[in-house]
Amino acid sequence: MVVGPRFGEWLAGRIHLSGLFVLFWPYIQWTVAVGFTVLAIKALYFLAPNVKQRFIATLPGAVLSVGCWIGLSYVLGTYFRHFDSFNKTYGTLGAAIALMVWLYWTGFAMLVGAELNAELAKISNEGKLQEKHEPPAVTTINLAA
Repeated sequence: MVVGPRFGEWLAGRIHLSGLFVLFWPYIQWTVAVGFTVLAIKALYFLAPNVKQRFIATLPGAVLSVGCWIGLSYVLGTYFRHFDSFNKTYGTLGAAIALMVWLYWTGFAMLVGAELNAELAKISNEGKLQEKHEPPAVTTINLAA
């Protein structure tokens, strides 16, 4: 995302790659960006909770979270492009409100992924809670007798 579409052309010319690489560069670029985003969310889901879990067990939630995040960001971007009265309605605070909406949706996507991981951990053998044993019934002794 940072180096842009021209980087593929530059790299292909620099290390003598075919023109096919230039055609596939946008897909490679998005794949690498999404892959590192999934890895970052996966690390967050693995390190943040105070539970023992395998690193691979956090993958479904991370993929769902990044997918929701990209989808919701696209929908929000489409809304802002097609309904340009946002700035007229809120004035100079329009950009700040748009940022807050995007951050809210980002947090929501991350919580959905975390909830999926928690539910999958509950139904897996490793995440099952141990059954709690009922304490023995307390008997009372009548000392007045």
